[in-house]
Amino acid sequence: MEKAPYGGSLELEVSDFGPIAEAKIELRPLTVFVGPSNTGKSYLAILIYALHRFLGLEISGLRFGHRFIFHHRPVTPNLRASLTLSDQELETVLHWARENFSEPGGTGSIDPDRIVVPDEIVALVRPVFEQMDGFAEFFDAEVRRCFGVDEFRQLIRRPRTKGTKVTLRRRANPEAGDAEPLEFTFSTRGKKPRFSSSIPPGTALSLPAGEDSFRWSFQGITEALLGVTDPDEDKMLRRTLLFHLFDAVFSSSVGEASRDAYYLPADRTGVMHAHRVVVRSLIERATAAGLRPASPMPALSGVMADFLEQLISFDDGPRDRRNRNQDLVRKLEEEVLTGSIHMEKSEVEYPRFFYTPQDWKEEALPLMNASSMVSELAPVVLYLRHVVEPGDLLIIEEPESHLHPAMQVEFIRTLAEAVRAGIRVIITTHSEWVLEEVANLVALSRLPEARRKGIDSAQLSLSESDVGAWLFDTRKRPKGSKVEEIRLDEEAGTFPSGFGRVSEVLYNRWAEITNRIEESQVR
Repeated sequence: MEKAPYGGSLELEVSDFGPIAEAKIELRPLTVFVGPSNTGKSYLAILIYALHRFLGLEISGLRFGHRFIFHHRPVTPNLRASLTLSDQELETVLHWARENFSEPGGTGSIDPDRIVVPDEIVALVRPVFEQMDGFAEFFDAEVRRCFGVDEFRQLIRRPRTKGTKVTLRRRANPEAGDAEPLEFTFSTRGKKPRFSSSIPPGTALSLPAGEDSFRWSFQGITEALLGVTDPDEDKMLRRTLLFHLFDAVFSSSVGEASRDAYYLPADRTGVMHAHRVVVRSLIERATAAGLRPASPMPALSGVMADFLEQLISFDDGPRDRRNRNQDLVRKLEEEVLTGSIHMEKSEVEYPRFFYTPQDWKEEALPLMNASSMVSELAPVVLYLRHVVEPGDLLIIEEPESHLHPAMQVEFIRTLAEAVRAGIRVIITTHSEWVLEEVANLVALSRLPEARRKGIDSAQLSLSESDVGAWLFDTRKRPKGSKVEEIRLDEEAGTFPSGFGRVSEVLYNRWAEITNRIEESQVR
């Protein structure tokens, strides 16, 4: 299988957030978080999920795109004033459209690979990006929802001296005509949360080829503007044109951070076994509202609520959706689970999940009667089969849970195939075997295919630019975790994560014990 092209690179910089004192990471097709417990791996993973939700998915029933900003919340007078195009600006847009978009039925001069948005067009929406401080409250709300906390200050690393700062930076891609990178920054430093963004002057952006809806809608508006005579209609069309420009620039600016993200939390086995009980309890509590005193039962965090909601929303549906990522799913079922996962819906449309072992002649096993390994990986099968698409982000906490080391290796190979198919993956791990197999995948990319004969799964490889491993290391000054990239150790054949020190301590302990046994026998 040929490797799908990677859309771009995003950097995330975080300070004073949860256990994390300082982190600066690059989000790559496969991103690995490793380190001791309670150092912030899940904190950072959930934050990334919240960023995707904020920048791409719906928030409070609205989208962050042009409908969210322009139709519902122009946050300042300056932003309101920027909701239309002057005659000169309109002429600039129309000239660009004539140069880059085909006439109906014509060939035009569309770049077959991309839609280039030059700086003079980007400049028309730059004031909108510079007036987005009012959206801090929406990001604040989404982060709190995902973590299940009432106030953002509960997530600020103690002592609360400066507050949290989160910066998402899309790295410049000179080959695509990009100049300086765009930044989005959220900060709690000060009396209230602040959100800022900027597009440096001289920035040219590009959209991937195949954005036909943008091409045709944009062309349709420009065509209509040429013949409009009613002033109100002219103003409406100019505003709509600006909406489409903002959408184009925004989606290009945040890149893959606007794509869907899915979070598979730790202890998936427990959730898969208990989700019916949890949902039934929540329904019972809802139907009894007002009839009995409130229960102290805590609310679910947003990531867990999303996970439960998605579990009960999976639908076999149309065949084209049911068969997405089918090769990946088949490999995972055959080589790791040695059986298949399927679901059935009750009369009230509530799903039940089942496992059928290979060559099994009896009725399928309810998932709660299957092994913990099967329950742990069943959500991965379901997500790949029903919702995850190339370009999306799949976050998996502790993929090694309940897996024998040999199965950990096989599962990592399946994730490598997912990455090669264009799915972005983030994992948190405590497994040395996971890191060693990731190292092998990188090493394979350096070996010519003609020399790979006889190597197991030799068709799988990931380049160094595809993989990023980040160590969460506790520091005394400043107190908290510092997150730094760990490079592949060529001699050791792994990413140095500190596991070797544990092995050394254990070996030394063994040597000391055996030496004393020998000494006692001599005496």
